Amino acid sequence: MRTNFSQLVRRSGFAIALACAFVPVAYERSSAAEPAPSHGSHRELEQDALRTLPVAKLTPQGKSLTDKVLKNVTVFRRLPHSVIECDPEMFTFLVDHPDMVINMWEVMGVSKVSMKKIGPASYHLDDGQGTTGDIHYLYRSASQHLVYCEGTYVGTLVPRAIKGRCLLSMRSAHVRDADDHDVIQCRLDSFVQLDNIGIEIFAKTFQNMIGTIADHNFRETTGFASTVSRAAESGPEGLQRISDKCERVSPQTKQQFVSITDRIYREVMGLSVAGVDKPVGTPETTPARTAQRRAPATTTAPKR
Repeated sequence: MRTNFSQLVRRSGFAIALACAFVPVAYERSSAAEPAPSHGSHRELEQDALRTLPVAKLTPQGKSLTDKVLKNVTVFRRLPHSVIECDPEMFTFLVDHPDMVINMWEVMGVSKVSMKKIGPASYHLDDGQGTTGDIHYLYRSASQHLVYCEGTYVGTLVPRAIKGRCLLSMRSAHVRDADDHDVIQCRLDSFVQLDNIGIEIFAKTFQNMIGTIADHNFRETTGFASTVSRAAESGPEGLQRISDKCERVSPQTKQQFVSITDRIYREVMGLSVAGVDKPVGTPETTPARTAQRRAPATTTAPKR
């Protein structure tokens, strides 16, 4: 399992957020006869993303941070729609606890990223490659997460430090596919505001390179959630050993993670869950279905 995980990740959520910023600045405007693309920086996609922001449900501070970005957006991007097979509770847990994800990557030796929880819904992150910043969850529900990021990038790609803010809106939906598997459909919209960088230099330097990286990393990061879920189906012991070594998260967070992995395994095996026995041989637990769900995930490492 260590090998499978090590093929998945090299970057953090905030690094991906900044990567989402480095994409074409100029909007491509299609004619009325052409359908709008499903992802990218098209104006119609931005308007759709704005309509779906849960602004009315935000706290005053959340509204202030949201307005801070939206009043002067350097670039908007909708990443390609992602569809993964994943237990819905596990998916929500990993989205809600990025510190657990980052700490797992550290334990497995696949990332130098470090993250520290600095508030009930806030984190400080250092990706070890020049990106540092704070992440604040402004809104969380079963179908949408709204996150505000603020940070700085210092590196060889640009002559001076880049400071910026990013508003990320991820919408997700849980469905059952034709084989009765749990499937998560998710889409990420990013509104980015960058300081002290010329638009011409920005577009010329990052247009082709980083846009592709952002799309790829989003697919692979959501794919990590799928791999964790499927690993739990095969047996929770490996995940629990990794969890035991996670020293940057609270005991309560680790216990919740272990409980979810145990529940996933017991459901697949048809064992009792919370004192209720499930009959072996139901559609959820037939040997063929169990073997199918345990098939190892295949994915490639995110581009650096």
